[in-house]
Amino acid sequence: MPFKDPQHSERAKRLLADAPVIREACDLDLLVFLHRHPRTMLTSENLAAFVGYDMRQIGKALDAFVDAGILERIQSSTHAARMYLLSLQGPRGGGLKAVLELGSTREGRRKLLKVLDGRDPQTKSEAGRNLRLVKTA
Repeated sequence: MPFKDPQHSERAKRLLADAPVIREACDLDLLVFLHRHPRTMLTSENLAAFVGYDMRQIGKALDAFVDAGILERIQSSTHAARMYLLSLQGPRGGGLKAVLELGSTREGRRKLLKVLDGRDPQTKSEAGRNLRLVKTA
């Protein structure tokens, strides 16, 4: 299988280094889901159920994506569901497109998860430092 080549492992590491918003498996899986459904209207409970993670993990990932400027969350006053709009245009989404391309395949997702699992806690926290906080109304 060609993906077992060490070059592919290094590529996965480089891609994740260029996408600091992806810190763990939940982030990757949620991003792939939102990429497949870039304009989706769901409750947080539905989103957690579809992606397969608990609400706390999903909430943390959603907040990170919003803070990074790649996701817009729109709350309706008449409905419990929120509209999630994923935008990978511009410099913020550039590194994520390659991760999504790789992470959308079974073998690619496996390789990315292996890299994420192999990160030490210091590396994971450093990845989060590259995010910037933006206050939204």
